[in-house]
Amino acid sequence: MKDGRIVISISGEITEGDTDGFKAAVKAANDAGKLVTSIRLNSPGGSLLEGVKLADAVRFGKIATNVGHDATCASACFLVFAAGETKFANYTAQIGVHGASDQAGEETAQSGAATISMARIAKELGVPAAIIGRMVVTPPSDMVWLTPADLRSMGTTMVGKPAQVSTAVTRPAESPRQTEPGNPTNLAPVGRASQAPTWDDFVARAIKTSAAQNNGKPITLRACQPENKTCNNGVVYHSNGTEIMVKVTRDLDEKVVLREVCSFNAEGDIRLCLDWDAGTKHRDMKNPKGEWFKVE
Repeated sequence: MKDGRIVISISGEITEGDTDGFKAAVKAANDAGKLVTSIRLNSPGGSLLEGVKLADAVRFGKIATNVGHDATCASACFLVFAAGETKFANYTAQIGVHGASDQAGEETAQSGAATISMARIAKELGVPAAIIGRMVVTPPSDMVWLTPADLRSMGTTMVGKPAQVSTAVTRPAESPRQTEPGNPTNLAPVGRASQAPTWDDFVARAIKTSAAQNNGKPITLRACQPENKTCNNGVVYHSNGTEIMVKVTRDLDEKVVLREVCSFNAEGDIRLCLDWDAGTKHRDMKNPKGEWFKVE
């Protein structure tokens, strides 16, 4: 920059070695007596592990992140953006989130574990629960593009003019590829358009999918727990071979207490549940009596 500050640009797919290159660039600037103040991002994503490493380096250096005019930062790139000491985004920028895929670009139990890790890291970076929730329930083949309001909720400063917002492409070229060990469960949502659904939309699509999979009649569940003075209603469907349950818990006054999306392992005795509103997750196990207990 004219005032001597250094801005580093990362463009294209995030691949192994990018963090080393970034650190080397920062060191070279520092050795020359220059200060790296920000990083410009224009990436569709790539390696999740490398994205996490980059995010750590950006956070450690207390460097600002910036997604400029007509630039894209999606998938693994989002974690780098979220790590910025301060964050800037142009109104024409595309910033998106979704779940992880495996090395072949598919949804698997292993990619489900990677998505959970990505959500945990996003939480550590201060990403609001509402955004994390949409990240977890969005398949790697789809994308949720964040609105200016979403971005502001995570402390982003919007630049440019709102009227300049351009039409979104439906998805980036890359999904974050998982690199972590497998997990017996996988959160796999109903396929949908790139716009994040409301809870009612999600339930409606789950019912439609369940009906299509069961000769026109969806599989629904209802169970009450007198000791807790609550009742649960749910619908069950399958996605990529994984059983998914969409469940709402209400009290005696029909007030919603909890809304969850749960996926089950192949044996049906372990489930991983996402709290739709809080964006948090917990794991349950079923005892020989068929009763579920939270284990983590």
